[in-house]
Amino acid sequence: MATIAESALRRKSHRLFDDLRPFPGRLRLSLSIGAICAISTVISMMYHFPEAAIGCYLVIFLMRANAAENVVTGIGIIVAVSLVVVLLIGIINLTIDHPPAQIAAIVLASFVFLYLDSATKAGEQAGIVALVIAFVLTLLGNIPLGEIATRAVLYAWAMVFVPMAVMAVYNLLFGISPQKLLRQTVAERLELAASRLERPESADDLAFMDALGEGMAESDKRLLLTKLLNLVYGRAYDFLERGQAHSYRLLLAVSAMPADAEGNSREELADICREMAEAVLQKKDLPDFSADRFEAIPVFANIARALDDLSHMAPLEKGAPVDDPAVSPDIFSNPVHLQFALKTTLAAVTCFFIYTAIDWQGIHTAMITCYVAALGTTGDTVHKLVLRITGCLIGAFFGLVAILFVIPQLESVGGLAFLVFAIVSLAAWVSTGNERISYGGVQIALAFLLTVLQGFGPSTDLSAAGDRIIGILLGNAVVYVIFTNIWPVSVGDEVRRRVGLATAKLKALAGLDFATRRASTALVASVQSDIGVIRNAVEMASYEPRHMRPSLEARGDYAARARALNDLSLALYFRPDPPPVPEPDPITSPAEPADFSNIAQPGETT
Repeated sequence: MATIAESALRRKSHRLFDDLRPFPGRLRLSLSIGAICAISTVISMMYHFPEAAIGCYLVIFLMRANAAENVVTGIGIIVAVSLVVVLLIGIINLTIDHPPAQIAAIVLASFVFLYLDSATKAGEQAGIVALVIAFVLTLLGNIPLGEIATRAVLYAWAMVFVPMAVMAVYNLLFGISPQKLLRQTVAERLELAASRLERPESADDLAFMDALGEGMAESDKRLLLTKLLNLVYGRAYDFLERGQAHSYRLLLAVSAMPADAEGNSREELADICREMAEAVLQKKDLPDFSADRFEAIPVFANIARALDDLSHMAPLEKGAPVDDPAVSPDIFSNPVHLQFALKTTLAAVTCFFIYTAIDWQGIHTAMITCYVAALGTTGDTVHKLVLRITGCLIGAFFGLVAILFVIPQLESVGGLAFLVFAIVSLAAWVSTGNERISYGGVQIALAFLLTVLQGFGPSTDLSAAGDRIIGILLGNAVVYVIFTNIWPVSVGDEVRRRVGLATAKLKALAGLDFATRRASTALVASVQSDIGVIRNAVEMASYEPRHMRPSLEARGDYAARARALNDLSLALYFRPDPPPVPEPDPITSPAEPADFSNIAQPGETT
């Protein structure tokens, strides 16, 4: 009989295998990341721009499938870093002869931008600005002359400019357009709906649950870019706008279907889904479908209506708006933002003091690691640290093998670029996966690049490679100690916050008439995103230290609340008479679960 630990290990192994499976566009995206890093490496080597590995890391960290988003991100980072360079030159002139003032500038700049990272939609971009400012200021102790320091700042600007410019130009020429990705999303949802219709017993299908938990925010962003850049218009734009909304409603309807629904109708609807998916990908007219025949079968009525609307591209009705401000509403009231900025700054400054005190500048990657390893909850942070350490060891292995057996055979930068393309593409296959594995791929690439990109040509210096790997491990250790002992944020806190947000949205939804509720697909999708975060938090709980880890009973309670919120959202969306909604924050303690017993069951339509 398998133990609980063996069962958990087996489940995680299966998930890892599933997470590494190919999906449409994954190979192209991985090869594109590898190509951009290779081109950036060649340019940096030719013009002697330092820290080419950090520039390539930015590409791996920021690159998305959406070409328009990548162009906007690349240009935005260039503009932001250009402004930062002007700011840095002023800071350097004021602090060049005053080391305590330099430390104060590092702390202040780091705190401000990490606060913006936590409390605004700037997110990772603000964190990158904090990293660039802190990294440049820590170099001043080694280059005391003002003119040399200014030149170092300009090199730091070039370190960011080259990879971001290459990323923007590459995506303009070869990237995947947002309209193509939207078509793929609609087709993928139809395929997932078909699979669930064929196997309704697979209620915990990861791909289906991930698609539901992603909500519509990413699709809406692609639509917005398509509209702003005028990439498509007229009927083509209407098809994308309506198709992505109707296809998400189809997922909701299929999710609400009982597992014991009658078989023949399920198979028939699944066949229609697959025909539509093929037509969407081939840009053909969708097959005609009428829901009239399924009106007498309540469990399939909502699915049939969604397919009917998709088939005829029914106009979208006006539903309840989704409140998604650029700045968090609790930016000045929630202490978590302040604590996150202080903890991450403390970790980075601690690493700086450690390698400065022991005069070991080779491990400066420790400070860089702090900025990219810190996350909101302790479970997320430790999960990321596990991925980082694992990825670091794998990337370092590739780097050492390359130094010992490949680089001695290279005679030019071209050969080194080909090596970078091969290994980074392999790492990008992992980093383009979901959040469960993506940081492992980022770390594989970063450790490899830090190991092999030394100086301005092929290098076989093993000591520098070892220093950088030790720096990454030191940064991971410091972040772990600080984030698990100072203001630790348990996944239970995140669950409570998300349950409160989801319940407030459902309460607003319940106050609307049925026609408006049925049109509020975006608001229901937002609730599904909150539920997806709760499910993920339950997974992350196992990574927390034992003293703060929620018990198995508490985790079971979190999962039960996620299921109850899901059932309630589906009932409000599909049922004419709204069921009662609990108070905005139904979680009081794990021992006092909220009462959702009076809500409708999935599939109930009247």
